[in-house]
Amino acid sequence: MKLAALLFAQPHPGTASPQMQFSASLAPQHSKAYYVDQAHKYFDTLDSFAPRSSQPAYASHVLRWEWPPWLYLTGHKDHFMVMDKLVVLFPARVTDRTCRAFEVQPFARCRVTFEFDWTGARTPIYEEFTFNSAGEITFVEVWSDAPGLRPMAVLSDPWAEDPAVDRLSTRVPGLGRADGRYQLDQLKMLATGDTGLASLNLRLEAPMIAWAYECGRFFFADFLPATLARLINRAGVSDT
Repeated sequence: MKLAALLFAQPHPGTASPQMQFSASLAPQHSKAYYVDQAHKYFDTLDSFAPRSSQPAYASHVLRWEWPPWLYLTGHKDHFMVMDKLVVLFPARVTDRTCRAFEVQPFARCRVTFEFDWTGARTPIYEEFTFNSAGEITFVEVWSDAPGLRPMAVLSDPWAEDPAVDRLSTRVPGLGRADGRYQLDQLKMLATGDTGLASLNLRLEAPMIAWAYECGRFFFADFLPATLARLINRAGVSDT
């Protein structure tokens, strides 16, 4: 029940030691165009109609974290991210892409829309990408780009530049190393005072089990009811 207890817990800062290396300590080592291109290549892997040869550079221990209503830990190490290729089974397009690069982490930040051909749904997403010194993606953080779900006040801070923005990527120890590899022992220590890190740490103990758990929750609590309602509404419109 630990997983369920942490499911909707709100993160708060823990106490970090000066020896811990966080993403904010890294400066960009590549051009702004490089970081934007890597973000677009990432979205290409999720776009059923983009070239399959378009692949971003992932660090070996890359992590992807999706905030509610999505599935939390949906990527752990580069071989897990390869599973994104399964999107071809559920045709989707990633449109309305707007990506920008920044001098501080996360170096790339994007607004996009996921269009699902098989349901007709259009889902706006705000997404951030943290990189290591080699220009490899080490952390992907995802929010719904909708009121109450974004990490920032979109009118005054459209690209989440306020230092007070609550993001997990800047609190994961190790992302500030040259290789950007998260440090599990340090993460466990910080998790005692940070529910966001505690949730990540718990899921890292059994990533596939945690992912399957969240898939079930999302399917029955969010996806299925919304899809049925959309299909019923579409049928009603077609009958009139």
